[in-house]
Amino acid sequence: MGLGAASAGAFALGGTRVDGRDAAARPGAPFVTSQGAEPAVGPDLQEPAVRASQNGVLETSLTARLGPTTAAGNAVTSRVYEGGFPGPTLRVRPGDTLRVRLVNELTGDDAATNLHVHGMHVSPRDNGDNIFLHAMSGEHVDYEYRIPPDHAAGLYWYHPHVHGDSELQVNNGMVGAIVVEGGLDALPGVGDVTDRLLVLQATQFGPDGVVLGLEDQSNDGALRLINGQLNPTIRLRPGETQRWRILNASADSFFNLALAGHRLHQIAKDGNPQAEVWSRDAILLAPGERVEVLVQGGAAGTYELRTMLFGESFQAMPDVVMATVVVEGEPTDPQPLPVALLPFEDLSEAPVDLRREISFGISFPATGDPDFLTNGHTFDMDRVDQTVKLGALEEWTITNTTDEWHPFHIHVNDYQVVAVNGEPVRAWGHEDTTPVPPGGSITMRTRFRTFTGKFVYHCHLLFHEDHGMMGVIEVVE
Repeated sequence: MGLGAASAGAFALGGTRVDGRDAAARPGAPFVTSQGAEPAVGPDLQEPAVRASQNGVLETSLTARLGPTTAAGNAVTSRVYEGGFPGPTLRVRPGDTLRVRLVNELTGDDAATNLHVHGMHVSPRDNGDNIFLHAMSGEHVDYEYRIPPDHAAGLYWYHPHVHGDSELQVNNGMVGAIVVEGGLDALPGVGDVTDRLLVLQATQFGPDGVVLGLEDQSNDGALRLINGQLNPTIRLRPGETQRWRILNASADSFFNLALAGHRLHQIAKDGNPQAEVWSRDAILLAPGERVEVLVQGGAAGTYELRTMLFGESFQAMPDVVMATVVVEGEPTDPQPLPVALLPFEDLSEAPVDLRREISFGISFPATGDPDFLTNGHTFDMDRVDQTVKLGALEEWTITNTTDEWHPFHIHVNDYQVVAVNGEPVRAWGHEDTTPVPPGGSITMRTRFRTFTGKFVYHCHLLFHEDHGMMGVIEVVE
């Protein structure tokens, strides 16, 4: 966490709607500064407050400040939106307009901030998803996102994207989910079951309850939380199907998820529905990745949802319990899993207009900190690294020249992974964040649709992004 190399990943890789709030601090409970591998079983899972669009518009505000909040059942002090850890969930529909007033009450050297709607296909220009726009301390910015009528329905999220301080602000808790309704919601066995949101975060607090500086955090010491709770309890009946929307909203941590005695039936990735169900024993989520799964309750009993060992050196992630799943109550006959979901445009056989080579690398100067590079350069917001024609279908090969994992992410347009390490792979759908293996590569195809303007592509380990592993793309007519 905040160390030079924190990324990992392996391919594979996220209810009824509840308006809730973070679990309240427990008076008299011992302060939790680290969880260990087997944290005490916590209260039932609660979900962040929901702000939903009405009549095609959601107009809301998000105030960022360093102040009191609740995490792991404790009263703590951290940088958050609206006093929540995580912030409120925004629910919209294709064709809606989302207006957000970002109010910056942060202070100090790291006070500048902004807002990115991760994964959403909206304009990067003006006051849209423009990460070159900043709100300084004491200022506000009014963002407006016009969501296209054909926008994919699924799980997205919002977070700061101010270069140099993204890691700090996301690590501290400045994140929240966006749910675009529709799509899979209309399918029997998906839209008519209990729907849960699981926002995964990782950070660390001192004994005084104040969030630690990045330099004082570690992978082993971090609290790994779901909706701000430590090892919450998730309940379902034997045979019951639930839909879990899972978001890795951490700055640098991987979650290698498995549910004892159960399979995770994946139905969507990064907001994009799949054509069919993919049944998994474990799912690895790199920072920024989302997945939606169906979970069917097994025999009555108690089961652990764990994040398992993953990665090496700076990227080594511990094996810890994330949630306790209790299967109880009157059994029900399991519903059959959907045979078919929603089709997607298969780009693997589409004609390609242009091919590009992108590299992620690290250089180690004789003195000073390492540089994190994209095609041999550190990030420069005044330099355009790739110029693309609107409507073009391009194939990019992203090569990782290091011995660490780097999750690749591009703004505005999703893509289809067509090869890993040069070998063709089956696509289950489209995505926007994909871990690139050490010394390996991914090849993706994307269509630059709808919007002109400047935006970025980068490693979504935010330490790496803040230290230069990011490039600028401009789409032109």
